Amino acid sequence: MPKPQEFAKRIASLFGDKRGVAAVEFALILPFLLILFLGVAETTNALNHDRKVSQIASTVADLVAQAETINAAEAQDIMVAADEIMAPYSSSTLQVIIASVSFDEDGNPEVDWSVDQDGANPWAVGAEPPIEIPDTIAVAGTSVVVGQSFYPFRPTFAELAQTIFPRATSIPMGDSYFLRPRLTNRVQYNG
Repeated sequence: MPKPQEFAKRIASLFGDKRGVAAVEFALILPFLLILFLGVAETTNALNHDRKVSQIASTVADLVAQAETINAAEAQDIMVAADEIMAPYSSSTLQVIIASVSFDEDGNPEVDWSVDQDGANPWAVGAEPPIEIPDTIAVAGTSVVVGQSFYPFRPTFAELAQTIFPRATSIPMGDSYFLRPRLTNRVQYNG
């Protein structure tokens, strides 16, 4: 059995021993580092998706604004381009709408035509568009081409954090672009 003096020396040496401090500190900090890492990864992924959704709305509006008329086949080609812009991410839940909106003599908007990725007409012809058009664009006697995209972004780790952050299951992303036709007063659609 150790003498009381030796026992006191051993206890004192334990308080002076620093060999395991780094391991203990790392074990305490690791959960926070993992959460930070996952948060940065998810934020970067969300920003990449959002950038692509905006780029799709801009591109489809720009492609239509460069034409005098488009037909159903050309509209579907533009939708294929939208899917390619979304790559390498899935475009299965991507919604894209291209439309032409004219403004009467009072500057009130009216849908000329609209088409989505399924070839359907999502906006009623002759009705007011279901989106808000800025007053600076609503010039009487003109028209605009509208490119609209919507994508419900699902974070990779959403299921893990669903109980903590219920909104994390899906984050709606969307954008709308308004461009004036370049070659004509109004782009015609021959569907």
